[in-house]
Parts: sequence; structure tokens; C-alpha cells
Amino acid sequence: MRALRILVAAVFAVAFGHVSASVAAQAAGPAALSGGWKLNVEASINPNGPESATPSGSGRGGRSNSGGRSGGDVGGGDLGREELQRFNAHLAMFRHAPPLLGIQATATDVMLIYDPDPAKGLIYKYKTDNKKSKMVTPAGDLDVKVKWNGKVLHREVESKESLKVVEDYTVSDDGKQLVVTVVTTNIMVRMEKVEIKRVYDRTQ
Repeated sequence: MRALRILVAAVFAVAFGHVSASVAAQAAGPAALSGGWKLNVEASINPNGPESATPSGSGRGGRSNSGGRSGGDVGGGDLGREELQRFNAHLAMFRHAPPLLGIQATATDVMLIYDPDPAKGLIYKYKTDNKKSKMVTPAGDLDVKVKWNGKVLHREVESKESLKVVEDYTVSDDGKQLVVTVVTTNIMVRMEKVEIKRVYDRTQ
């Protein structure tokens, strides 16, 4: 709970000012996403992706509702050794469901916090204009575009190794749950298509 309090404080006090989570829950539009969220493993579907990787051409993927970190590594394909290492590092990052998630959203900007410690590089700020920008991560730089599809926050991320990650963030009508769907694809490496649906409960 201490980590959760720090996370929420980092979202509202440090970056965007003081905003009550209860107020955000009652808000309409982008503000409804703002707040602190905790992963509901039981309500989620494969929150961390497949249990095992699918090497190039063959292999098997798993289906798991557990909250543990999945394998995620992919082998083979047309990628060189260093490219494959970066690819797998980014794949693991996006397939790992943050147990706690902080969001501050407006019609023009959004901030996602996976860890409130700036030294870990897991705080991301975007303009929601659907223009390509750089996303700096511990595993290397990525191209990212973010926009609103009505009430849904849509993020598309692509790496130099052609890993593409598409995420949609949707808040329930009562403002108490956040659903994040994740789709990962790549034109150079065969990847198992597994439904990834993360359900988060709003924290107060």
C-alpha cells in the first residue's frame, strides 16, 4: 500500500497538481482515466501474454491468467543477435502488466506512470495529437503515437525491429475499472496471437 500511495502522489502532486481520485471517477471524457489503478488479476485475461514464446516457424504458446511475469522471449526470424535482444527486451516490457498504474489525462496530454521513481525511466508523457514522437525506454528508443478514439485512449508503439504494440485504455461507465487491451505484432518474427486484456480497479 505504501508503494501505491507513492504512485498516486507522484501522478497528482508532482506532475499535474492535486486531483482527487473520487472526482476523476465521476468525471467524463479523458479525465475519467486519471487516477491510481491496481491490477485485478482474476478479472484479466493473459495479463502478461503467453506463458512461453513462439520461436520462428514453430513452437507453442501458453494461456495463463496468473499475475506472474511471462516468458515472452522470441527466437529466430530475420533479426540479428543484437536486434533480437532489443526486440525481446521491448516485448517483455510491454507484455509485463504493471501491478500499479498511474494516469493523468486531459484532452491534449496524457502521462502514464509504471513506477514513480524517475531514475527507472518508467514515467511517460505524450501529446494526444497522433503525431509520431520518441519514447525513451531502458531497452532503447521507440516511435509512439497517441490519440483519443472517443473515450478510448489509443497508443501505438513501434521499434526499429518492427515490433508493433497497440494498446487501448477504456474506463467503465461507473469509473471504477480500467480495461487495457494489448496487441503485439511483428513482420519479421512469428508471434503467437494471444488475447491480452488487463483489468484494473480504481484505488482511493
